Amino acid sequence: MSRAKKTGFGSYPLRYLALGLLMKSPNHGYQLDQDLADKFGMIWKAGQTKLYITLSGLEKSGLLRIEIERQENRPDRKVFHLTDLGRTTFLDWVSEPVSSLRAARVELLAKLRFYEWLDLPEPGKLIHAQQDIFQIMIHEWQADQTQESDSFLRYVYDFRINQAQFINDWLAEFKKNLLPGEGGPSA
Repeated sequence: MSRAKKTGFGSYPLRYLALGLLMKSPNHGYQLDQDLADKFGMIWKAGQTKLYITLSGLEKSGLLRIEIERQENRPDRKVFHLTDLGRTTFLDWVSEPVSSLRAARVELLAKLRFYEWLDLPEPGKLIHAQQDIFQIMIHEWQADQTQESDSFLRYVYDFRINQAQFINDWLAEFKKNLLPGEGGPSA
């Protein structure tokens, strides 16, 4: 298992969040910032400046293109459009489970929000894959815990095991209660 999986540290790639915000339609930076706050504010925080820097980098990477929209009596504004590569990049990211407990608190919740907000197909596949990853972590930590001589670290293992089990239980409830066609209530 990689160090990131063992320690739980991960990074939260704002680039994917920005790409996902453009999946519905092209938009300008201010509206993207508003969508981020409205749809993801409880999950993911990012300042407007950071978002604009990210959008600029995505354009340089070929993941989106910019169109200048002329406005009467106002400065021109940039409208961001996903490229095919940007769309593919986002869809690849959103369908991959996360590799750490820490990433589940932000990145996994954002992915599930995108499945709901964009009405993406088969969220159950992501949930099942995520549960499998956390179940493997649980088994590894249980094995490591039994061999740990430091009593404090045994409790740390217990803490992580319980976190991973809670997330798996939460995912099962989420799937059962909120996903029509995925074992949950019908639409």
